Amino acid sequence: MFDDALFRSRLARLKTSLELEERYWKETGEEIEDDRKESEYFIERLTELGRRAVSQELVKEFEACLNKADKQYQEMQKSYFEKKINDHKT
Repeated sequence: MFDDALFRSRLARLKTSLELEERYWKETGEEIEDDRKESEYFIERLTELGRRAVSQELVKEFEACLNKADKQYQEMQKSYFEKKINDHKT
């Protein structure tokens, strides 16, 4: 029960971090440096907690959050490389 509560708390923080990182990227056009990304910290902590006994419901919610994070990362990488290619052409 304690692990579920802690997991739920960290998952909420991960979601907030991802939303803020996405907003930063969309508004500035730049990705936050890896060592400044809170989402990476929360993913690591959630992975550690998830290896213990947490409910299946929370694991599914974590998977959904990871899918969103992966999609966001792919969009940022695509945007970054498209910008670099366009800059190289000019």
